[in-house]
Amino acid sequence: MFESTIIRRAGLALGLLTASVYIVVALLGPNGVPALLKQRQNLQLLETQNANLARERDELRYRVDALDHDTQTQELVVRRQLGKAKKGETIIKVDPPKP
Repeated sequence: MFESTIIRRAGLALGLLTASVYIVVALLGPNGVPALLKQRQNLQLLETQNANLARERDELRYRVDALDHDTQTQELVVRRQLGKAKKGETIIKVDPPKP
């Protein structure tokens, strides 16, 4: 009876030790808490990039729509690209300052 109690206690201690090691490895291992924190950081970065790209997409859609349907926008873009002016307009070109 004394031996079976010792064996049970040793088995329980070994089981608790094994569970403890497993928990530590699970928390600190390659798929543990540090990996989770890095994944959350990456997710935050990707969400920010996604929002910026969505905003840029919307601005480009607005510009394309304006170029497709608004004759004043079309004329303005063409005149800017060709460096032309309407009668009575003056074009002023400013070069950026040299460093």
